[in-house]
Amino acid sequence: MSLDRRRFLQLTALGIITFADSGCDPWDDLSRETDHPQLLMMMLGPQRVRELGRQYLLTTPSEENSSLLYRNIRESSARFGRGRWFGYRAIDDQIRDDFTEGRTVLVDGWVLSVTEARQAALYSLRPVSPAI
Repeated sequence: MSLDRRRFLQLTALGIITFADSGCDPWDDLSRETDHPQLLMMMLGPQRVRELGRQYLLTTPSEENSSLLYRNIRESSARFGRGRWFGYRAIDDQIRDDFTEGRTVLVDGWVLSVTEARQAALYSLRPVSPAI
């Protein structure tokens, strides 16, 4: 079987469409990043991050729902720039851009990007796993 240019392009296009439709959602990777605020956890520890998340939710009760928090982070990512995941930026890029553009909130004496505050809120809504 000979593979000419036309057939190669057809097969390539079919492969791309199949991959895009295969359930490979770029948001899945971003969701895993969102669930665990790495930088805040390293700097402050899990208990303090949980406290900051609770404080953010007290001041922003309209976001006291994990699905809504995910959606707000996702929409913010898509609205304020395109990046490595088909229009969604990495969380670190989003946090940096939040600070650059002045999208910050004051939570219990800490200036956090809106994305960081939402991450902390998501973390605070997760059940606490028992210490081993």
